[in-house]
Amino acid sequence: MGRERSPVSAKAEDLLRQQYLVPRKSVKKLREMSRREGVSAGELARRAIEAYTSGKVLTESEEEAAARALLEDIHGQVRATLKRIDASLIEAQARERALTDGTFRAQVRKETQAWFEAHPHQARAIAELFAQDPAA
Repeated sequence: MGRERSPVSAKAEDLLRQQYLVPRKSVKKLREMSRREGVSAGELARRAIEAYTSGKVLTESEEEAAARALLEDIHGQVRATLKRIDASLIEAQARERALTDGTFRAQVRKETQAWFEAHPHQARAIAELFAQDPAA
């Protein structure tokens, strides 16, 4: 990558040297960006000032946009999964309470009694099966 010239670049005679105090972290980031972009730190500073004052929003790369979209999709799936887990836990807790307080047993007893009443012949056959003497 060679040095690039952008529309922001100015002629040497139009440039003015200035010094500013900048946090070490920012200087490190600027140097990394300079190496990555293949342009001087001064050029990056000029571009940043131009973008800021022109109101242009710096766009994220396609790779960053794709990564952001993927993360948003994963986040949505995780939230949906957590909702399903919460619903399952609530259902399991309700069943546990029904077993503990006897509600489930009472419901099964009621349903079984209703079935026997609706099917007297089968009920009689079941009763005879259990009433038989195994020794006979």
